[in-house]
Amino acid sequence: MVAELARGGAERMVVLLAQELTAAGHEVTVAAAGGPLQEELPGQCRRSVLAPPTRSLPDAARTVGALARIVRETRPDIVHAHNVRMGGLASLSARVAVPGRRRPPVLVTFHGVVPDEYRTAARILRLADHVAAVSGDAAGRLRKHGLPEARLSVVRNATPPAVDADPSALSRLDVELGIDGAPIVAIVGRLVPQKAHERFLLAAAEVHGRRPDVRFLVVGDGVLRAELERRTTELGLDAVVRFTGQRSDVPLLLHRVDLLAFSSDWEGLSIAALEALAAGVPVVSTPVEGMAELLRRGAGVVVADRRPQSLAGALLELLDDEDRRATMGCIGRRLIEQELSLPAMVGAYTAVYRRLLRAD
Repeated sequence: MVAELARGGAERMVVLLAQELTAAGHEVTVAAAGGPLQEELPGQCRRSVLAPPTRSLPDAARTVGALARIVRETRPDIVHAHNVRMGGLASLSARVAVPGRRRPPVLVTFHGVVPDEYRTAARILRLADHVAAVSGDAAGRLRKHGLPEARLSVVRNATPPAVDADPSALSRLDVELGIDGAPIVAIVGRLVPQKAHERFLLAAAEVHGRRPDVRFLVVGDGVLRAELERRTTELGLDAVVRFTGQRSDVPLLLHRVDLLAFSSDWEGLSIAALEALAAGVPVVSTPVEGMAELLRRGAGVVVADRRPQSLAGALLELLDDEDRRATMGCIGRRLIEQELSLPAMVGAYTAVYRRLLRAD
């Protein structure tokens, strides 16, 4: 269960998990509002369409009722929800659908929240039988705010291994995006306040002053796009910053990127970052919990603070050091292959499912 199948990290994990579990012979029902990722669900996966999410109390009550009907109809062994709000609604719906001890256990994957919302998140997540946090940092914060250790696991997100890119496809990207062989720094994600894209643009202005040959790609879409495009013009960066909008070929695009940047105020465990590591692309990030944990092995750099100048400094150092980028790329690919692969993630979730069923 997830709010909608838009292009986001949690939604991508729902699709990947549905694909892998279905391929392993499990019966899977995905309950969500529609979105572009619904086309990637396996054909044999059952889909239950929810109303688009809002935050009103009447809407929440309707969602609980709809989810309860889905639970009664499908009689699942496990209810697996993603994110805090959906986790709370799923927990209530399981109780409404099957009162008493016979109800299916509810697992919630926690992808992170703004730091000052952890107390509220922990309180809501206590409704679930178990919580899987996508990073050890996030799990630690939930424990600090009262979520019991026994009802908390860490199951990290994963990504498929990168496929070698066709050189002709990369050449076509250069032509399409007007980057003509230039060094590329990209940022991938929704254009929303969490991602702090203005910080990235300010860092890009710093880099441009030292390396006018570098080009910058802002990949994604969202409510802040018009504002960010105006800010790009104000900074005199129109010639070097390209807003690509939403793209379905991000894994291919990453093969053309020299560095992937994150200017975020907070992160869980970014799928774009995992895709970059799989492609051998180093990541440079602000000091946010999920990214700090991911990059501590040396697959990228976490800067000391959130100043644009710090982000720019790290980008410039790596742009000027091809050997260091290559070493980081090898570390990133190895990390994905050995620890953050789809089989590792599915195996971890399957172990949690079995533990919950035994407890039941």
